[in-house]
Amino acid sequence: MHLFSLNRIFAVMEKKKDIDVAPRQEADIMREKAENYLVCFIDSCPLRESCLRWVAGQYVDPKLMVRTAINPRNPLMGVEGCPKYREKVCVKMMRGMTRLYHDMPGYMESGIRNELIAHFGRKRYFQMRKGEVLINPDDQLFIAQVCQKHGWTAPLVYDGEEEDWLW
Repeated sequence: MHLFSLNRIFAVMEKKKDIDVAPRQEADIMREKAENYLVCFIDSCPLRESCLRWVAGQYVDPKLMVRTAINPRNPLMGVEGCPKYREKVCVKMMRGMTRLYHDMPGYMESGIRNELIAHFGRKRYFQMRKGEVLINPDDQLFIAQVCQKHGWTAPLVYDGEEEDWLW
């Protein structure tokens, strides 16, 4: 792998723990995501302040009578090493791959596309391609490795980028 490719991959994978998100903006995002996310209400957990599940749980609509959440009676939950712990880390996510193949030769494009579909599945691949699903750093790395394997050495061009938590 070329040095400039590795540098780009590592730059993409750079994690940002403290980002400048206005409190109202963060609250709106958490409220929206908490609707469909497995949350935690274990206030005695030593990891709660840095756990995305607990933080999102603070934004659950209090009017709900029934809500899917982590079982607080399970002895594995709410302790160091909790299997459902999700670190509240904001990372650079890419959106859309419609421009990924613009400068590639056709033979390279089809090989890369076929391998990505085989890995992600047809539905998820096209959701990622259209920008319906954000591309996380691990998937970005995989895409870069597949492109490198097929001989593409130029920087990858995505449709956009944004910072988001690893839900």
